[in-house]
Amino acid sequence: MSEFLLQLEPAERIVFSGKKLGEEPKTTTLKITNDTKDRYVYKVKCTSNEMFRIRPPVGPLKAGESVTVQLVFNAGKSVPDCTKHYFAVYYIKSADEKKNPRTAWTEHKGDPTGIKRLYVEFKKEDEAGGEEKKEEKKEGEEKKEEEKKEEEKKEEEKKDEEKKEEKKDEEKKEEEKKEGEEKKEEEKKEGE
Repeated sequence: MSEFLLQLEPAERIVFSGKKLGEEPKTTTLKITNDTKDRYVYKVKCTSNEMFRIRPPVGPLKAGESVTVQLVFNAGKSVPDCTKHYFAVYYIKSADEKKNPRTAWTEHKGDPTGIKRLYVEFKKEDEAGGEEKKEEKKEGEEKKEEEKKEEEKKEEEKKDEEKKEEKKDEEKKEEEKKEGEEKKEEEKKEGE
């Protein structure tokens, strides 16, 4: 299969997002642009006709022309895992402008000229503010993490100081002990 010649926007993933994702229909768009000098007929398919609607699913694309396709995630469906579903964009060369795009596909023999899959990503936003709220939450968690690390660092430094103090105390006691032993020895020698 040769390189995919049509330009797609978005180019990699179709994203459905919203507070009531699955409860209400959610629409997004796919822009298909023909930057070539040839005329093509496109077709957009999906993994589940019950879950998604495509308008228009088939159409012509003249040289230099663009078309916007509406992609709908239907209401009453549970939100599936991301990248489980995809939309596939197919195209074939069709020089005959009088021929209906559906007829062109019906009469076409063999593989399409190009195929590209765009995997679907679902982003259910929470009621309090969606993506912005998630970002704020993430920043808040990062700040807490930093504060926790700073606190741990201070505690570590405090423990190090306590250990140094203990060591100094032990050295001092050791020195006093030595001095006391030396004094005893001196006294013992003097007493002899």
